[in-house]
Amino acid sequence: MMSLVAALIVVPLLDQVVKLLLLHRVQRCSLPLGPIGTVRVVQAQIWLMRLSGRWTPAMIWVLWISAASALTIVCVLVPPLAWPSGLVLGGSLSHAVEISRRGLVCDYVCLRLWPAFDLADLALTLGVAGILVELLAVLPRPWG
Repeated sequence: MMSLVAALIVVPLLDQVVKLLLLHRVQRCSLPLGPIGTVRVVQAQIWLMRLSGRWTPAMIWVLWISAASALTIVCVLVPPLAWPSGLVLGGSLSHAVEISRRGLVCDYVCLRLWPAFDLADLALTLGVAGILVELLAVLPRPWG
């Protein structure tokens, strides 16, 4: 359970610090990453707001708290899910904080053949992949 709490604190903290530094230092410029892409600030709405623009920060927080509570209960029942769940909760917490503060999410890694993303997106992706891997390892197999 400590890994869940650690990721829940570290991921949003690192993501928000990087974003603040980029917003204040880089702003409209970009930093080259060689042939793979650039680091630059790209602001966008989250997919939930793209589907229906009626989401308020309060609604986002109610959704986040509900999902975080459910995921935490699952982690108590299945302890191996704690570390990937911490990544999911940390990444989503960072986005919730950002939506509350700016109304948009700032992505900053722009690879040539991939949409822009940030540390929170990376944590979400790794967390979901980790949950799937852990569930496959924990669930009984019908054939064996």
